Order: sequence, then structure tokens, then C-alpha cells
Amino acid sequence: MGQGIQLIKKKTIIINLLLLINIVLHGQIKTSSILSKINTVEQAEQYIKKYPKAKAKILVIEASKDTTKNLLPLYKKENGHIFKIKNTTYKILKRDSSLSFRVSYIYINGEKFSKKEADSIRQEIISKYNNGTSFLALVQQYNMDGNKTGDTNWYTENMMVKDFEIAVKNRKKNEVFTVDTPSYNWYHVVLKTHDDTYIKKITILQN
Repeated sequence: MGQGIQLIKKKTIIINLLLLINIVLHGQIKTSSILSKINTVEQAEQYIKKYPKAKAKILVIEASKDTTKNLLPLYKKENGHIFKIKNTTYKILKRDSSLSFRVSYIYINGEKFSKKEADSIRQEIISKYNNGTSFLALVQQYNMDGNKTGDTNWYTENMMVKDFEIAVKNRKKNEVFTVDTPSYNWYHVVLKTHDDTYIKKITILQN
């Protein structure tokens, strides 16, 4: 996103929620001696660093607003719950929720257009939108980063560059606005498509 994916500063590791939930519902497995001593994300990070050959990972599962119900069985388990898929063991370290946002955007490449030219294009886009052209049609006509829908999907705080995140936070659903990111020479027209919402998140140690 600005260039599309580039606005995202860190990636969330997503694993198959339905598979996990089916396994988790079978109950708690016997706690291994190693996992019994790891109860926080910080301890897990130390373990991963100290024992790289174990190939342990920290997984973060986030449910979108549309799939939260699929995560509920897993989310209801207590911190410390351990379950197993084949030969891999998982332990729930933390359950929380994150303030999340969702918008659609049109990216104008500042490497190809001056600020003045980008502003003129964005004014044209907003004028067309206000006169009845759908935002999706405008994305398909103007967006320059390959995202054919312009949809960011749900993202949490601190995942986007600061200028973009602040601009989105200060707007309401259905507002159309522009965002400049001078440090990257990015120019956007943004439609806030959803109300801000808290999305459930679970942090798990895979060992």
C-alpha cells in the first residue's frame, strides 16, 4: 500500500484458525517440562534466542471482525493452555485485543508525479467520487501499487507508517481524505470503510 504493502511495518503470522480450534477443543495435553517454565512472551523470546536449534516460534493469531466467532473457542482457553498438532506443541502465552482499522486507498506514486501533479490527480479522484463514481472504480483506474481493490483489510495500531495511521484515526467511517507521507514520497486518497474496532488476538509459542 504506499506502495501498498510497504506501509505495513511488521507482519502478523496467521495460521489456520479452524484447524487450531478443532485441535484445541480436544483438551489440554500434558505439559512438557520446557513449556511449563515459559509463561510470558518475554520468556518465550529468551528461550528462542538461547535454543535456536529448537526452532520455536511465536505466533500471533488475529481474528478479523468477520471471523471473530471462529476464534472464540480458542480465545476462551486460559493463558498457559497447551495443545498439540501432529508433532508440534503450542502454548497460549497471552490473550488480548488490539484497536484495528480498515480503509480503502488509492496510491499516487510520488516518484512519477510532483506534489502539485499528485494533488491535481487526487482532487480529480475526489471530485469523481463526490459525483457518484464508486471508490472501487476509481481504485481500478488510478491506483498505482497493484492492489485492485484498494482494501487494506483489518490492521492494528503501529502496523502502518505514522502519517497514515494518524490520518485514519482522526476520521470517521465513510469519510474520504488525502494523506501525504513526505518521507517516502507517497500520496494517497483514502476512504474509511469501517468503524474502528477491537479485534481479539492470541499470542502462542510453537515448539
